[in-house]
Amino acid sequence: MSITQDEKLLKEAAELEKKGEEAVAKVERESAYRRKIDAPWNYIITVVSCIFVSYHIITARFGMPEAFKHRAIHLGFILFLLFLYYPAGRKSHPNRPGAIDIGLSLLGVITCAYLYFNIDAFVMRAGVAMPTDYLFGAVCILLVIEACRRAVGPQLTTLVVIMLLYAYFGKYVPGVLSHRGYSVERIIYQMYLTTQGIFGIPMGVSATYMVLFVVLASMMAATGLGTLFNDLAIWAAGRLTGGPAKVAVVASAMLGTISGGAATNVATTGAFTIPLMKRMGYQPYFAGAVEAAASTGGQIMPPVMGTVAFVMADFLGVPYMKIAAAAIIPAVLYFTSVFVQVDLRARALGLKGLTKEEIPDIRQTVKSYAHMLIPLVVLVYLLVQRYTAMYAAFYTLVITWVLSLIRPETRLGPKRLVEMAVNAARSALGVATAMANAGFVIGVLGMTGIGLIIADNIVVLSGGRLIIALVLTMVVAIILGMGLPTTACYVVAASICIPILTKMKVSPFQAHFFVLYFACLSTVTPPVALAAYVGAALAGASSDKVGWAALRLALAGFIVPFFFIFSPVMLLIAASPLQIAGALVTGLIGTCMLAVAIEGFIWTRLPIWLRISFFVAAVTLMDPGLLTDAIGLGLGAISLFVAYTLGKRQKTQGVARPA
Repeated sequence: MSITQDEKLLKEAAELEKKGEEAVAKVERESAYRRKIDAPWNYIITVVSCIFVSYHIITARFGMPEAFKHRAIHLGFILFLLFLYYPAGRKSHPNRPGAIDIGLSLLGVITCAYLYFNIDAFVMRAGVAMPTDYLFGAVCILLVIEACRRAVGPQLTTLVVIMLLYAYFGKYVPGVLSHRGYSVERIIYQMYLTTQGIFGIPMGVSATYMVLFVVLASMMAATGLGTLFNDLAIWAAGRLTGGPAKVAVVASAMLGTISGGAATNVATTGAFTIPLMKRMGYQPYFAGAVEAAASTGGQIMPPVMGTVAFVMADFLGVPYMKIAAAAIIPAVLYFTSVFVQVDLRARALGLKGLTKEEIPDIRQTVKSYAHMLIPLVVLVYLLVQRYTAMYAAFYTLVITWVLSLIRPETRLGPKRLVEMAVNAARSALGVATAMANAGFVIGVLGMTGIGLIIADNIVVLSGGRLIIALVLTMVVAIILGMGLPTTACYVVAASICIPILTKMKVSPFQAHFFVLYFACLSTVTPPVALAAYVGAALAGASSDKVGWAALRLALAGFIVPFFFIFSPVMLLIAASPLQIAGALVTGLIGTCMLAVAIEGFIWTRLPIWLRISFFVAAVTLMDPGLLTDAIGLGLGAISLFVAYTLGKRQKTQGVARPA
């Protein structure tokens, strides 16, 4: 590639990345923060961010205060920074916090400090609350809800308000949803002074695992690991048929190992891959859809699947690596389906790959950044050896920083470390706020029993048939997840949906994985598909067209979870390695058949009846079992033979391949 072409491509990617950040800020409230803050507030935020990050790193290694106090400190930092970063509305000053922002910021610190210094006295009183406890509790609850409105968005905020109102007015609700109702004091007590509210399990995960892995992801990104993944993806897949789209799939899978946010992944990798896809001949809407679907898959890609996997491990009480290991086969099947669909679309359109000049110098990239893969290896090793996630994250952070000093391209000096800390603290705000508000939902579910009531009614509605209950659960999980960060979506959906599945005799491990997948896939499920919105903005295409195309590309992700339930071998729950290997092989063949059915092309454009045949073969192959595998292989072989014959006949007759 000539210098002029290279500079032009880099400039275009930089401009598109900026556009991507703006698109993310529009659709994802978490990214709608003040980006240029005037002094002295910028200095204050920088100092507090560094203290915040340092506190969590130090306590991860040398021990932390008791759980309640640690969570109060964590939330105090979050509220202080959040109200300075996030404006109250469109009329707020874009570059500095106003008097109300500053007041709320300080109130957040005060309410958390009050709890920190008075929780011991509260325990000594055998849980008897004082009037000041209720006062500070009420203020803290209102601050956390307002923080949610600013940094997470109206969906979760509305749900939280409805749940709290339901806790109070429940006695006036008719029918099975009625309960005895709770006083304002009792609600404040539950939400502020117990671990069944703001300071529950979600906040505990945020204050321990989440913030550390956010810091780790920020540090890895600062060392250029994303550049390494992107260049490796271009080198590995760029010259293949429809190369840029395959680069998007591979790069998003790699980036998913250090980042769990679908919309952010789209903005990061899409700035480079979407222009290339359009240039190679892909339609703009499809280019945006490929990036959205691939980036969504990054959330379920081991070894690091984002904070949601740590929440799941905490809920289940199992080691994190058990979650990551169980996610391997589903993730491989998901990305295989997207990859093959991209390949078939490229062949149908007659597209080529990148030229030799457009492939980056992989030797220089490896020389500059390859040593930064070592921390990932160390992280996985420590987790496999059953060290705690906090221990593994701490030492991976240390090793990452030490290794960064080897090369000037990766070196994290004092200035870059401060920038990394500021970015990490800011990235933690939205997720931590969502976790605090998810605590409200869990608290109300526990107080009122509405979760069990919903579960009982869905079981009755399903007529005791598991498949119907699964479909209803899927719909509930997707609706709850519209517009929410994946972690918050999972926590809320799990609180409501897991009792449904456990009542149907589904094991908790399988049930949580089922909900986890649909929490992730909500980012590409219209009408509210955050990843698709960002992809559409970068591609200059209709968000509806991008959303529905991304949904088609991600279809394997909607089918595979059902087999978690009926065939747990896909989650590595099997009697022998041979069973697991068989499930992987037939699953891969099935996902390829599914891609053919969705795209409707292999050798030639397929008639609808043949696409249905491929789809049936795919579904039976993706369901591990000797009978279903035999049916799927037989039907798939026949379908392939018929498709090949049709393609050969059209070629002989001189019929042009349709585009």
